[in-house]
Amino acid sequence: MQNVILWMVALLFFLSCSLLLSCGPAGESKNTDKMEEGATEVMEDEQNTLKVYQAFLSNLAERCGQSFVGKAVYPQDEDHEFYGQPLLMTIALCEENQVHIPLQVGENRSRTWMLEISEERLSLKHDHRHEDGTPEELTMYGGFASGDGTEWSQFFPADEETAKMLPEAATNVWNMVIYPEEEKFEYILHRHGNLRFHAVFDWSKAETSVQN
Repeated sequence: MQNVILWMVALLFFLSCSLLLSCGPAGESKNTDKMEEGATEVMEDEQNTLKVYQAFLSNLAERCGQSFVGKAVYPQDEDHEFYGQPLLMTIALCEENQVHIPLQVGENRSRTWMLEISEERLSLKHDHRHEDGTPEELTMYGGFASGDGTEWSQFFPADEETAKMLPEAATNVWNMVIYPEEEKFEYILHRHGNLRFHAVFDWSKAETSVQN
């Protein structure tokens, strides 16, 4: 009986030592390797996303200095401020990490879409200004790219600043889409998951002014 007990004690001691050894330096090394691999994958994903953002801006910048006529295709509501108004987008400022696109609605030139890469994030802001250049009360709303876009299309969910500025716009998602083969550009807004605004611009020819 004593021999059996001693044998069981020895077996438990052996198993305990084995567990301790597996959790020792070798185990720590494996965990460290996994952490390093995970960090590397995250860095690679971030670098790839940044390249996509840069490619998107580059695709816009290819049309730098050109203006394109467009129209609102939704909503078809006579009370909407864009209804029946000719639209003109001008790709005016093109730098390595930013593109500015003034938007003319009829004779109104108060709006500019501002796209910028900062700290490896792509943002879209809507800059609204009076005729004298001073900011309007409601301006610089927008958001950061979601990270799952492409070099031809980007999505911008509303950021916290926009949600505070315009609580009803907290669920806004802006979408900019370039169609290289069809030579058109689309600006789309969803709110609460529903389409709220949609404009289409003809990129097949550049314009110098809005045609009335």
